Amino acid sequence: MIYREVLAKRLERKRQQLVELERLVNSEEVASSVEKRKFIELKAIVNELENCLDMADSMFKFNNNDSEKKE
Repeated sequence: MIYREVLAKRLERKRQQLVELERLVNSEEVASSVEKRKFIELKAIVNELENCLDMADSMFKFNNNDSEKKE
């Protein structure tokens, strides 16, 4: 379950970075193309981490159910 905890912590850090960049991109100041690209990349990373976290949860539940059936 350590894998899930690592993913959750990384996801939280990336979400915080995304919020900061979102404020910058949506502010009245002109955001550079580098900042916009980084924002899009961070959104993709957050989505991928959420998917990985869902898979980790599913695998953990599957392993628990499989272990209970063997006993």
